[in-house]
Amino acid sequence: MKMPVLKTNKMIALIVVLAAFAIVIGIMTPLYLQNKINALYKEYSRLSNETNVLESDILQLKLKVNQYSSLERLRDFAKVAGLELNAVPVKVMGEGGAGE
Repeated sequence: MKMPVLKTNKMIALIVVLAAFAIVIGIMTPLYLQNKINALYKEYSRLSNETNVLESDILQLKLKVNQYSSLERLRDFAKVAGLELNAVPVKVMGEGGAGE
């Protein structure tokens, strides 16, 4: 049984087109995946830098809290605000008694 020439030529053309398509897909897939990986690494780097900045801000705020809550700072604030509650009265002069 003989195949007509038109069917054979169409089949060969279809096979060539499919093979070319497969080659193009085979070449483009690794490039696409590499671009996606690069984009993910770029986003990871950006988020990592942002995390580091936020952690630094948290540490600075904790340091400020510790400074503000220290006794020295509270004492200085009390002086400025006129709230010196821990001032002990000083005896300036004794009155009468055995020491005179």
